Amino acid sequence: MKKILVILTGGTIGSKVEGKIINTTAASSYRLLQLYNEKYADDTGFEVIQPINILSENLTPVEWGVLCNCLLELDFEKYQGIIITHGSDTLSYTSALIGTMFENCSIPIVLVASNLALGLPGSNGMNNFRNAVCFIKSSDINGVFTIFENNKGEIPVYLSTHIVESDPFTDQFRSFTGKYFGKMIDEKFVATENYPCLMESDDISLAETYHHTKPSDISLAQKHQYPAKSDDILWNGNFDNKILLIHPYPGLNYNNIDLSSKPKAVLHYMYHSATACTTDGYSIIDFAKKCNDLGIDFYCASFKNKDAALYDSSAKIVNSGVIPLYNISCEAAYAKLIIMYNAD
Repeated sequence: MKKILVILTGGTIGSKVEGKIINTTAASSYRLLQLYNEKYADDTGFEVIQPINILSENLTPVEWGVLCNCLLELDFEKYQGIIITHGSDTLSYTSALIGTMFENCSIPIVLVASNLALGLPGSNGMNNFRNAVCFIKSSDINGVFTIFENNKGEIPVYLSTHIVESDPFTDQFRSFTGKYFGKMIDEKFVATENYPCLMESDDISLAETYHHTKPSDISLAQKHQYPAKSDDILWNGNFDNKILLIHPYPGLNYNNIDLSSKPKAVLHYMYHSATACTTDGYSIIDFAKKCNDLGIDFYCASFKNKDAALYDSSAKIVNSGVIPLYNISCEAAYAKLIIMYNAD
């Protein structure tokens, strides 16, 4: 039987509590497998690697590059599946990145985290890991997924490009679609019927300045044909070309944003109605024009439907020449852009 590859990256699931400080250690990361083998005496074989070991709030595109290069060096056919252990703070971002880059992978890749350090009362880390193992062994579904038990005792399975970051008060994740892809029930995967298909979320208007083509709606997957074989993915090996991510709030003064480092693109996530301020002195339109004058591509998300009626402010934003993205989470939009602008 093929083994499951476990990629340890640190995070709470790989941390140790000493006094009132929680931090990663080399030994604590491997404790997960020790505890698993003590609790579940099954026939599962594991291979374990640890390319990085950090608390996930300290994650940067450098560590993303290490993780992605690690995956690209693998022969997927050697494994039954892959489990990536991760911190919860940036779990949704790394989920979106891996889910985008390896969307057509030939085996299941499952990301898991823990709400508390292993061994503490109420920790869900072991349960998440156990259900990732069961999902890989029994679901017969390939792709990239994220598993994280909620406070109702349910064990949701998310499409990794649809999970959005945890609420800071309840520590609960949610799906961008409002529905789980499925749940693990008695260690078996049960799919959600009529799960929303967000085809428009794959559409990105590619900027002429970057791709030297007429701007048109092209699926990132179609453009780069990300395949089942990891060694064919068109990525230059790092994330040196940066994307600036902006969230709106009342009073956001775009004059305070320094563009001297010249990011390759700006991703401006918007209010839920696909709006942002267009008032003089606080106008997203003026800022977008400034970016365009500097040769910085400007994307806005998330619009709901290409044919839907728009608020006056939204229509002005779209007509100003920004590149709209449809039905896509903030994390997934950021992941797609940072991959696209660092592609060969």
